[in-house]
Amino acid sequence: MASLIVVVAVDGSDMAKEAFTWYAENFHKPGNTVYLFHSPETYVNLERFTLSPGRAQELQDEADKNTKELNQTYKQLAEKLNVQVQFVAKSDERPGVAIEKFASDNTASFIVMGTRGMGKVRRTILGSVSDHVLHHAHCPTLIVRPQKK
Repeated sequence: MASLIVVVAVDGSDMAKEAFTWYAENFHKPGNTVYLFHSPETYVNLERFTLSPGRAQELQDEADKNTKELNQTYKQLAEKLNVQVQFVAKSDERPGVAIEKFASDNTASFIVMGTRGMGKVRRTILGSVSDHVLHHAHCPTLIVRPQKK
């Protein structure tokens, strides 16, 4: 079987770590190309915000620091799980769109992501990244629900 291109959506949440771990333990095959994709906050487009340029830069610096820390955390987890990964961070106002576009641009075989498990009303009002990707991605999407503890 040919190797697959897998996009795993990651952020700082426990659900994202659970989804990556579940993929590694249940689906991963050596030879798969695994992208850990993160869509960080961006504060560069100041027209949207009522922040001073100094405060916007502080927030951007913090977001950049968090992205670097996330990269290190996931690379350590990937090593522990014996999965070769490439960490990719690309900002977009809507993370679901960024995930969908990255997967399409890289001809992903499938996408793996966690979910917060919001109810129908909250999801309708707030929107859901996993719901967007599930309904708009060009490839299959595996949604890993939080494990009951």
